[in-house]
Amino acid sequence: MECHYAILGVELNADDGAIKKAYRKAALKYHPDKNPNCLEEATEKFRLVQAAYDVLSDPQERAWYDRHREEILHRKKYENYKENAFDLWEYFSPSAYKGFGDDANGFYAVYRDVFKKIDVEDQPFKDEGSAGDEWMPCFGNSESDYDDVVHEFYSSWQSYCTHLSYVWESQYDVKEAPNRRVARLVEKENKKVRDKHKKKRNELVRELVSFVRKRDPRVKAHKAELERIAIEQAVKAEERRMSEMRVKAEEAALYDQENFEELAKHNERVSQLENMMRDEFGFSSDEDSDNSDQNSEEEQEYSDDMFCVACNKMFKSVMGMRNHQKSKKHKENMNRLKQEMQEEVFVNDLTEDSNREDIEDEIDDRKLTKKQKKQKRQQQKLLSNMMESEPLKTEDFEEKMDPVQESEEVPKLETEFDGDIAENEKSVADDIGNTSDCNDDNEKSVIPD
Repeated sequence: MECHYAILGVELNADDGAIKKAYRKAALKYHPDKNPNCLEEATEKFRLVQAAYDVLSDPQERAWYDRHREEILHRKKYENYKENAFDLWEYFSPSAYKGFGDDANGFYAVYRDVFKKIDVEDQPFKDEGSAGDEWMPCFGNSESDYDDVVHEFYSSWQSYCTHLSYVWESQYDVKEAPNRRVARLVEKENKKVRDKHKKKRNELVRELVSFVRKRDPRVKAHKAELERIAIEQAVKAEERRMSEMRVKAEEAALYDQENFEELAKHNERVSQLENMMRDEFGFSSDEDSDNSDQNSEEEQEYSDDMFCVACNKMFKSVMGMRNHQKSKKHKENMNRLKQEMQEEVFVNDLTEDSNREDIEDEIDDRKLTKKQKKQKRQQQKLLSNMMESEPLKTEDFEEKMDPVQESEEVPKLETEFDGDIAENEKSVADDIGNTSDCNDDNEKSVIPD
């Protein structure tokens, strides 16, 4: 039985337009009216073209045909294929060939025939009318070039995939299925069995390719050649590296020599200059270094003299510093700085006394009520505000207090104090007299006449 796609001359994935076009062309070619000389053969061909188009033009018919195409084409044809199949296991042994010559029993002739038979077995199962009917690369002989023959052969056969359909291994016949559901289950089971046998076939052929490649003298010679080239390249790379290192070492030595010569010339030039300085000025570079240290210290002191502490400014020249000291702003800043320093001294003295008083006040505060503590805090706050607004100055006390005033004020205080005492004594005596008169009157009132 011939494939419908092959009859129309289209590929398996052809669309409806291509199928219709191919059918018209084939119908005109094999129509009986167009072939009166071979009427029977043309009639048979025309009948096959018509049947193929009837199946492929219907989407459902075409889908069913695509699913069962291999079974329809190959099942009856290859019912006894298993008994006639080519056995590969006997070629997994060195006893399968004799020597590595090109004679009939040699390595190359034996395995060339083996792979040729494998490819011949796959040809009937390749897709008709497609580009899959190409032959696999040939094994070659002992004189074959590695890049053109050997490498191409192994690169193709190491990824070998069989074209055998293994429809003869199917357990069930789809045509005997009573309904569509059973037919789908039958197809599924048959596909599992076929895929299993395909996998075994692919693994077997690939293992045979590995077995042959491991013993192929051409592959061994190529590996040896690659190793030799790698060793030569490594040797060349090492020689190139050593030569580069020698060149760098020579350049470094030459550079050091040039630097040494330049350093010697520089030292000689410096010594000449020092001799000239000693002869001309009477000092050398060592003395200059000592003088430079002294100058640096003097410059530090000089820089300190050029800094105004009150205004926080640095001046570059002496004249600038002098002009600044004569300015009104500088004088105001100096007076403010002096006043702040005096206040700090006075505050430090007060803090020493206040610390002592604070301890006593803390003891007294524990005995005071809340109202008394509040009044005391207000008094202290008022006193501090007065101190800040009118700070005390020691010069004011020194100007106001002189010996003459002190001598005049002392007796005055004493006389006032004596007068107060005399008045108090007189008031006490009057009170005593009044109380005695009251007592006498009371006694008189009590005694009867």
